[in-house]
Amino acid sequence: MEQPLPLENEIGGIFKNFPAFPDNVKEILVQIVPWCALIIAVLGGFAFLGLIGVGSAVSAAGIGIDSYGSAWQMWVNIIALGVMAIMAVLAFSPLRNRQKKGWNFLYYIELVSVVSSIISLSIVSGIIGFLIGFWVLFQIKEKYN
Repeated sequence: MEQPLPLENEIGGIFKNFPAFPDNVKEILVQIVPWCALIIAVLGGFAFLGLIGVGSAVSAAGIGIDSYGSAWQMWVNIIALGVMAIMAVLAFSPLRNRQKKGWNFLYYIELVSVVSSIISLSIVSGIIGFLIGFWVLFQIKEKYN
């Protein structure tokens, strides 16, 4: 038996009593998820590269940081975006082949997103992202082996 991912059982337990998707909805999601991951990878990669430049300029000039929060929060979010884009690229092929490895990448992308939201003190968006993201993720988990 495969070893569960960190916190997988605990997070999955939260969503056991959530409404289940019909099987046809799960099937549609499983068919479009790889392409969503690819779009996220491409757009996230471009955004990451652009934000590296903007972040460097803003940090060097010392302007605009107060309106965002702090420089370290900005850099944590930029790095999280880069990590999520890389994982989305890695997830594409396994997701198309319905391999559990692809689902695992989506799981880690969601974890990074939630942690990034908490670190940047976007608690409400972090909670909403957690609830929606993991609910959908655990609904389609059975489709991957």
